[in-house]
Amino acid sequence: MSETTADRPLYAAGTFPQRTGFFGLSLRASMFGATAMVAALLVLMTAGLMPAVILAGLSFLVLTPMVITFGRRSLYEVAQVRVQWWSRRGRGTTVYRSGPHSRIPSGRYRLPGILTQTTLHEAVDRLGNEFGMVHRRRGDEFTVVIECWPGGDEARTAHERDLATADWGAYLAGLGLPGDIAAAVVVSENIPTTGLRLGHEVDRMIQHSRSPIASQVMLESARIFPAGKVQQLARLSITFKATTRATRTDPEEMAAELARRLPGLYEDLIGAGVEATPMSAAQIVEFVHRSYNPSAEADFEELDILDEPHGLDWEDAGPAAAVPRWDHYRHDGVTSIVWEMAAPPESVFTDEVLKPLLAPHDALERKRVTLFFRPYSAADSTKKVDREYKDSLVDMQQGQGVKSAAAELRLQVTEQQRNEQVRGAGLLRYSLLVTVTCRDNVATAAAITQSLSARARLKLRRAYGQQDAAFAAGLGVGVSLPDHSTMSKIVTNA
Repeated sequence: MSETTADRPLYAAGTFPQRTGFFGLSLRASMFGATAMVAALLVLMTAGLMPAVILAGLSFLVLTPMVITFGRRSLYEVAQVRVQWWSRRGRGTTVYRSGPHSRIPSGRYRLPGILTQTTLHEAVDRLGNEFGMVHRRRGDEFTVVIECWPGGDEARTAHERDLATADWGAYLAGLGLPGDIAAAVVVSENIPTTGLRLGHEVDRMIQHSRSPIASQVMLESARIFPAGKVQQLARLSITFKATTRATRTDPEEMAAELARRLPGLYEDLIGAGVEATPMSAAQIVEFVHRSYNPSAEADFEELDILDEPHGLDWEDAGPAAAVPRWDHYRHDGVTSIVWEMAAPPESVFTDEVLKPLLAPHDALERKRVTLFFRPYSAADSTKKVDREYKDSLVDMQQGQGVKSAAAELRLQVTEQQRNEQVRGAGLLRYSLLVTVTCRDNVATAAAITQSLSARARLKLRRAYGQQDAAFAAGLGVGVSLPDHSTMSKIVTNA
């Protein structure tokens, strides 16, 4: 009797979208260098050697910061981020205060920063489930949040896990077909348990107990067992773009459209091993406020146990005080640090590559991992894939001698993307944020997070100078950082 073993499927991280110019430089730097060279030759023929040398020297000084990069960012980009941070701190806009004694209109506790210009609406889908809808007026985008219960590590065969992974890929590819979905954001969050729900259940069970000793044992267990425990939460946010005049001007029109489409979006997750249901407006307010003010978590859970509404509006979901620093974010008595993915895994990986980063850690009470997926439409993805493939061919054909391993790998990956797209795969951009919130021992939490990212084969970098914006984006309520970028396109390393 012969035995056969199936190899585990391996996945690749894709490629960075880029346009290659001369000598491996970016297309923008190559164009500037070629223009400067032509200009210097013209000056040499018309004005002489010395003016041409001066022009060439000045062009070299301007071109050098474009070529020098730090983590795929040009020196111009690094300098602009630092200058913008100094400008914010100098104007005093890094300090946020809300409440009755603040300058906030009506004394509300509004959400800070880029979440200020958002509103929350509620509707009912065609299956009768209530869902909240966050409207970002800039860009006319609407975001719905779906609460998820993934299968986790229950006993499943390797084949079943592979099928679930394939279904998840098909689900993401399907999001790009309508053409009006701007982003899908997956949030996996670890928060400490309060023990209130377990205590309430124990109180109900021992009401008619006739054994005082057994009742005492159960009460003590209910107090001790939740100590140091962490619960895992997951949700999926889908952002839609308003494509008609009616949906851009009237949120109720958009709510009617989403009420028709939403059930199909969360029911299709069953194939990927995920049970899901939309979150109501009250639930969205709850997790947003809890993220900014962790001390309110016990109050929310107690009200939920009693089946009573918390009565908090979207206009009061923000913190009472928040101060972003260069490398961390202080809000309502806690400190948060946000990292962005600087580079994905450099080699192929299995479907469990993020498990060390997603799993609860005893020293990290509050940890949030946010994955952003921005799908291309079917037409745009074809153009993008063909352009990347042609650009990788140009990169391989430059120069003489042995080609670099990076150029060969890029050509292989882009060729594989073309083949997969023919078979129905979608094209999307993805990124990742990791947020850790703690009351003290910030340095220890930062070191542990870096260690976990190394085990997950990711290269993380702190979101320097934009901790508050990155924190808001990591919540998964419709904030897409590229839409709020103030970086000049002239200085980007593209």
